[in-house]
Amino acid sequence: MKHSAIVVFVGFLMGYAFECHSQNWHPGDSLNIIETDTARINQFRNNMIDYTGQDLIDASFPKSWPLFGTNARMAIGGYIKLDYIQDFDGGYDRYQYEIKNVPIPGDGRLPQKGYMNMHGRESRVNIDVRSISKEGVPYRFYFEFDFYNLDRGGFYQTPRLRHIYAVLGRLLFGRTWGTQTDVFALPSTIDFSAGDAIVGIRRDQVRWEDQINDKMNYAIAIEMNDFTEIDPNGFNGQASNSLPMLVGRITKETNSGGRLFLASSLYQLRWDGQDIGPDDSALGWGVSFSGREYLIKDKFYFIWLGSYGKGWGSNVISTLGTNASAIIQPNGELETMPLWSLSGGIVYNISPTLLTNISAASFSLDPSDYRDIDQIKNGHSFHANVIWSPAKSINAGIEIMSLYKENGSGDSGVGNRLQLMLKYLF
Repeated sequence: MKHSAIVVFVGFLMGYAFECHSQNWHPGDSLNIIETDTARINQFRNNMIDYTGQDLIDASFPKSWPLFGTNARMAIGGYIKLDYIQDFDGGYDRYQYEIKNVPIPGDGRLPQKGYMNMHGRESRVNIDVRSISKEGVPYRFYFEFDFYNLDRGGFYQTPRLRHIYAVLGRLLFGRTWGTQTDVFALPSTIDFSAGDAIVGIRRDQVRWEDQINDKMNYAIAIEMNDFTEIDPNGFNGQASNSLPMLVGRITKETNSGGRLFLASSLYQLRWDGQDIGPDDSALGWGVSFSGREYLIKDKFYFIWLGSYGKGWGSNVISTLGTNASAIIQPNGELETMPLWSLSGGIVYNISPTLLTNISAASFSLDPSDYRDIDQIKNGHSFHANVIWSPAKSINAGIEIMSLYKENGSGDSGVGNRLQLMLKYLF
């Protein structure tokens, strides 16, 4: 019955996408190729916004050119970024600093001294193709890759898929930011981890989005939950989904030009004992409220994000990869674990070529009594930077960061880093 409902839901979305029901879509509409944002330092960390429908038509599409023989336009973008990292406390990830990688003496990982690292793995390239049908329906294809394959050594910096998706009217399908990810609330850190302040990750999905009114949009989607994050607690088997995530959100544009974002997810956590261990499933869920508000338009703004859920550990970057969503109890049943996260920051444009960011993030897990006490329980992070654009398309910056991690045992550690960057945008 559940699977039939999902099939009907997807069929409804795909059928509805080809109807030009929105009064804002008119035959003959053209794409906006005027560069509306002339800022030399991007306020979204150079992340592309996944617009649909009339929002895609209205969005600025500069530096694009017409494709011969079609009414489509294409642009190639991205940047080359070189990072220099000076680590002072032996953090376990040499490329980005997430709270979970703060060293704690005796946590089972070999201690290491501070070090330096220099790399260009965040560099990325994207291809963006947009068009409008004769009926006024917008279309888009977007593809982006970087080189953040951390399972490879320094020599093998192979491409990694970030985004690949298509837009047909108000329908989006492919792989991109999850429906519950608020790019407007991401801190502009130089550190790639964005201060552990992200809820949701890039996911394969089918999403329908539409307007409620001139200020409000809604979106509903089914998504692939790649990381269910179940602690086996010594049992054999594997995490294995039989149902996708169901995600919904509402966004509202504020009078200052900012945005409010309310979203929730509902999904299955399932353990397959593979005929050796126990089989069980549980319900996971999470809600988030976030936004961006301008105090001085395009000059001074603040961001925030709060979230809470049960079985929520796979949706907060701080705990991703730590099996913090659920645990198998000795009786073979799954127990979901509550988790909350909170982040915020301020951005001040000192001048058109100089800005500063200050951001902080925190989370806390309420672990099961059966969870290993040497696993992460809570943590905090702080980032502060200055970014300068000495010439058009060139950004340079310096950032300090300090992170705190505490395990269930009460043991804790602190990590500190200095990071510098050079970035060329194209």
